[in-house]
Amino acid sequence: MEEKEDYDLTIMSSLLSLTPTQFSHLTHSLSSELLLRCHRLHLLLSSPPLFSSALRHIDSLSLPDKSALLARLLLRSLRLLALDPLTTAPVRCLRDLDAGLLLLAMCDAHGSSGAGDWRARVADHVTRAELLGPWGLGAGPWAVVGPHVDSAVKCRRLLRAVNGGKAGREAAASVAVVVALPSVEGSGSEDCSVCREEMGRGRSVCGLPCKHAFHWGCILPWLEKKNTCPCCRLELPSDDVFCEIGRLWRVLVRRGNSTTGSDR
Repeated sequence: MEEKEDYDLTIMSSLLSLTPTQFSHLTHSLSSELLLRCHRLHLLLSSPPLFSSALRHIDSLSLPDKSALLARLLLRSLRLLALDPLTTAPVRCLRDLDAGLLLLAMCDAHGSSGAGDWRARVADHVTRAELLGPWGLGAGPWAVVGPHVDSAVKCRRLLRAVNGGKAGREAAASVAVVVALPSVEGSGSEDCSVCREEMGRGRSVCGLPCKHAFHWGCILPWLEKKNTCPCCRLELPSDDVFCEIGRLWRVLVRRGNSTTGSDR
């Protein structure tokens, strides 16, 4: 319980740092995401063929793949809450979204006392959850935020379970982010931190968001292995879902600490 409260506090501290305009834009995005999830889940429950297809997809996955499927779904909430300017929009895959929503609903309904097949149990769980959800109690900004905070907490706990409490894992930078990196002109007064050789004045080099520059031939192999700047360790987005969860969680922690003045 203390762990969950600590995670909740991290998220809420981060949200308190937002301006009213930022918070308004955030709640709009969170509400749109909730509506999408609600629509897809109701579509699954109202269509036996679609439900069966999603269930077969889940059954075909190994346990690590099921964990990754859940992580990608929960990451959607963490990504919205983090408001990280480096984050790119995820590629929408309705099959994965449907399977992730169904798997999460099955996990939530697993401990229910209701009998019957999975479709009936999930439908019963969803009905009861909606009566107590943001639309059942009357929509409001914090009522919309709440479900995403819960998802982000689950996201962080899943990362901890997968990593076994160990430090974050290393992974390559996101392909989409690397492709979008700009070319800048070398100043001629700085060396590439990877090869320690000069970047000639006017030479086209790679510029990272932190403003550090490197030879293209040096930084690309580096970013194929690590998603950090060789100089300042700025973290770039990663296509590895668990690496990305860790990165965005650290974004939330830093923003929350800037509000509270804490160093934790």
